[in-house]
Amino acid sequence: MAQNTCLWWETAPAPNSYANKPLPVKTDVVVVGGGFTGTSAALQLAKGGARVTLLEAKTIGFEASSRNGGQALSCLHLTLNQAIKEHGRELARDMFLAATYAADTVERIVTDEQLDCDYLRCGNIEAAIKPAHVDALKREQETLREVAGYEVTVLEKNEIKSELGTDSYHGLLVNPRSGSVQPAKFVRGMGMAAERAGADIHEGTRVLAVDRISDSPVSDGSRFLVKTNRGDIHTKEIMLAANAWIGNIVPQFRQRVLPAESFIIATEPLPMELAQKLIPNNRVVYDTRKTLAYYRLSPDNRMVWGGELTFAGINPQTNINTLRRGMLKVFPELANFNLDYFWGGTMGITLDENTHAGQIDGMWYSMCYVGHGVTLATYLGQQMANGILGKPVNNPFNDLHIPYVSPFRENAWVVNAGKLWFRFLDMLG
Repeated sequence: MAQNTCLWWETAPAPNSYANKPLPVKTDVVVVGGGFTGTSAALQLAKGGARVTLLEAKTIGFEASSRNGGQALSCLHLTLNQAIKEHGRELARDMFLAATYAADTVERIVTDEQLDCDYLRCGNIEAAIKPAHVDALKREQETLREVAGYEVTVLEKNEIKSELGTDSYHGLLVNPRSGSVQPAKFVRGMGMAAERAGADIHEGTRVLAVDRISDSPVSDGSRFLVKTNRGDIHTKEIMLAANAWIGNIVPQFRQRVLPAESFIIATEPLPMELAQKLIPNNRVVYDTRKTLAYYRLSPDNRMVWGGELTFAGINPQTNINTLRRGMLKVFPELANFNLDYFWGGTMGITLDENTHAGQIDGMWYSMCYVGHGVTLATYLGQQMANGILGKPVNNPFNDLHIPYVSPFRENAWVVNAGKLWFRFLDMLG
């Protein structure tokens, strides 16, 4: 019986505590949220000499940043071809290249800060569920080479066994520059690095509202008043890094950013010989469906399997069964291995399925990474910090329109209905 707790929490050292510290009365920058975005921003700000205060409602990395699949992907959620159709060739290329820089940024932070987070530059696999999807992968390979100068490999069905021990797919795209991390170790490690650099971190501190004092700084330089459950802070700058929960704090994002849950199971540790047969090169994997599965081996050789057609607000065992069925369809050899862990995490999404970062009413923000948060959140947190510090910023996701979701009232049915629609589209092809 899988225990309802996160594998990454159980296999990471006990986290540092940043609770019950007195809040400052004023600061240069308040970072709202202590996930990948917030800890990366705080680290960059502190290294840049800013007096930065990070406020986290729970504990560092408590939500999606410590609960995700740990795939440090060097690509976008949209294919480059899709991004070109939506944004045009130049902007789509810049977005894709930012995602590659994001993967490099994760590796650089791990190296520079000497983070013990099981980081591996292993590459990722996109697995074609249908024969027609192989043709799409080949078109993507050509576009990546032509538009972005980026090389990937496409394998035909008879070549799959070199990468995955299964007959379930019709072809694979292999991207060599993606990686993997133990996400709880990574986000907590960035928090500790930020504190070493001088960031003032506070857990158990929920931001209730942000009030603009004036359009021009008052005598002490403050432009905003941040109201929390533990007191108020005057600050010159705001960095919003609360992702799925941003609409609860800043009304401008209400009914635009939707919390969406994704669920994951993890088996007991597998024999080394079997693990190497199933994923010989230890890459991270996802498939070509809209209701995709994503999976990998953990550092102790568990199969970690997430995604599928799972729903928020239902009996956990139903989601466990769905995930297990998906896993066994690809790897039937796992039928006799126990499931040790089951957990979920909440990410922020928008109807356009784009990442969004920039400024709104003088506040900086970055959010909605659509499953690519290990890399993009880390990178864009750093880029927004650069903007606050007056340094050059690379942010091709700036000023993208965020669609309004009129019936959304923080109910899971909106996202659940969207998943059912995606499954219908998967059935069509």
